Amino acid sequence: MSNAISMPLTNALAAARSAPKREVRRVRIDWVCVIESLFGELDAVAERVHAALRVQYSGDHTARFDLLHSDMATSIVRLLSAARGGGVDLNRDDLADLAIAGETWARHGIPVDEMMRAWHTGVEAVVDGVRDAGQRHGVDDADLLEFVQSAYMWSDVALVAAAKGHRTAEIELAVAEEERREGFVRKLLFGTVPLSELRVGAEAYGLDPDCDYIAVRARLGDGVQQRKLEQALGFHDSGRRRRGLCAVVDGALAGILIGSPPATVSGVVGVGPRRPLRSVADSYRLATRALMTMQACGLRGAHDFASLGLRPAIAMDSDTGEILRTRYLDPLVAADSGRELIATMRAYLACDMHVERTASRLFVHQNTVRYRLARFEELTGASLRSTDAVVELWWALALSEMDL
Repeated sequence: MSNAISMPLTNALAAARSAPKREVRRVRIDWVCVIESLFGELDAVAERVHAALRVQYSGDHTARFDLLHSDMATSIVRLLSAARGGGVDLNRDDLADLAIAGETWARHGIPVDEMMRAWHTGVEAVVDGVRDAGQRHGVDDADLLEFVQSAYMWSDVALVAAAKGHRTAEIELAVAEEERREGFVRKLLFGTVPLSELRVGAEAYGLDPDCDYIAVRARLGDGVQQRKLEQALGFHDSGRRRRGLCAVVDGALAGILIGSPPATVSGVVGVGPRRPLRSVADSYRLATRALMTMQACGLRGAHDFASLGLRPAIAMDSDTGEILRTRYLDPLVAADSGRELIATMRAYLACDMHVERTASRLFVHQNTVRYRLARFEELTGASLRSTDAVVELWWALALSEMDL
């Protein structure tokens, strides 16, 4: 209660509590009349609530929620009867109704703190109406004070129930929004969004439908936190326009970005080429292949498909790789010093087939390198002067690196 309550009213309250039961029954009968009077004046009570809220909020804001304010006024008047006898007990139906009221405010997009401020304002307005009605029905000040105190106590209990309902609805709305966003991202990346819905969906999620985007697919797990990975890739920006949109798709973080992610990002991220929004499915397909190639090669960071060269083909075409490995590497493994021969061939190709540079890298004499090259040709029957043989050998060696 407000500190404005005077001491005489407090004394009157004490006297009222010690009054004979006959007098208490008379007061309760009077309160029934007061409540019935308020039910008969719901429009006036609702307008009182509106007027109080207009002072607190702008007129336009209040006007948008007239229905909510009317429902709130009705609920307050109906449930004030719980405080008539000085108690604050609310039955299960009362609490359920209050939870529904809180859910309704949440579903209208009204934050819980704003709902609570409006509720307190509404209660103040209705209590003022109670005071006026009580005076018209001859309720004395002590009984009026007791009723108002009970009303405020009830209001706190009621507000807790409404806030719980609001929170429940907020969680449900957040889950539903996450599911809708994930569904839109999935359809966008798989190319199943109808063109008629593409622009509408993009605008709804803050994307510029006329921009080109880069698709990404990133591996989760291994201690990588989804939120931090999203931030590192640039999905979260304080600007008005989103830099991208993402969701967890088939166990991986997938989405589109308006700019390239940093190459040094912590994690394993496949990046596709830049494409118009209507064609990002093609970018996502290549981002997925880039991620699979990186996983096969043990690469980290962010790599676009083009930078991986022939590695995506090597990683995907296992049949060709096995044939080449059988032809070029198995004979070396079966021979003496097979590991040295394979290491020499790997260094030889890495040094652009320069014998001198290969010898320096391996810390051996140039003649040793020449001997090993000749031994390779003897065991495999392939000529290192053949472009086809060199390319096939490189493929087999690259595949063996992926298996390490």
